[in-house]
Amino acid sequence: MLPDFKNPLFLLLLIPLAAACAWYYWKGMTGRESGVGISSISAISAKRSWRSRTYPLLSVLRVLVLVLLVTALARPGQRVNYTSFKDRGINIMVVLDVSTSMKAEDFKPKHRLQVAKQVVQDFISRRTHDRLGLVAFAGDAWLQCPLTTEHKMVQKLVGYLEFASPQEDGTAIGDALALAASRMKDDETKEGVILLLTDGVNNRGMVDPETAARMCSDLGIRIHAVAIGSSGAASSPRSGIFGGGLRVHGFDPDALRQLTTISGGKFYMADSSGVLWEYMKQIDALEKKEFTRREYSVFHDGFRWWLYAAAMLLALELLLRSLVFRKVP
Repeated sequence: MLPDFKNPLFLLLLIPLAAACAWYYWKGMTGRESGVGISSISAISAKRSWRSRTYPLLSVLRVLVLVLLVTALARPGQRVNYTSFKDRGINIMVVLDVSTSMKAEDFKPKHRLQVAKQVVQDFISRRTHDRLGLVAFAGDAWLQCPLTTEHKMVQKLVGYLEFASPQEDGTAIGDALALAASRMKDDETKEGVILLLTDGVNNRGMVDPETAARMCSDLGIRIHAVAIGSSGAASSPRSGIFGGGLRVHGFDPDALRQLTTISGGKFYMADSSGVLWEYMKQIDALEKKEFTRREYSVFHDGFRWWLYAAAMLLALELLLRSLVFRKVP
């Protein structure tokens, strides 16, 4: 990998250095007069010694020393670029209904929970910089995952969700909202969103949904509620000798709309899988946060190694010139 240079203009000094080397080579090293006067060159043996053959290497060493010094002035090194974001994402708690009414098959060929899980997983994949958590609820509310940036793990947990048992069945919307809000209130991030997906009416739990919505509003948490399924009768599988049949599933859109109004969120009613997908995309676009991208670089200076190499070559040249290639004065 080629080095970067902090002061690359110093490399221009190599131009006059190259010109001086060319002129010196053109003039030749033999043009100088001998330091000792002799009457005839016949006294000098025609056979050249290894010293005379390698003597020009001293000039090469001196040129290399100058090249290394100029390179050190240019401050070679390695620049590493970094990217960061000034603003963090928002906190989003997904609150998903897993009561047995979510078995209704009005989202043919899949039931409501299957479609809801797929749409939620797609929504999570879009939230690159956010922290996400998961609460499942039926007659009670259960924290499945606290706020985290491990989005793959949250997606897997959504995929693992199953229907509540008959003993746990019901719809405790207030308890689910209160549990989600309690896991968000102590976080440093000021923005928070609860994404509520349900197909029923609150009929269980200790906390009234309106009270939970006001608590969310006080904490700066918006509730986006999506009512899943058709408001009329829908077929759903039932155990027993009579098998499946049509069941009427209660909706209370006005109550859900009131929760979102209190908290500053939005209410959606999805009676088909395609509409649910579109609404989730709208919520994704609604909760986009602007990020300030900051790019900066760190320069790892490496000029010292070039100075060390120049010093070593200079010492070698002086040593050879003093001990091996000594001239007769």
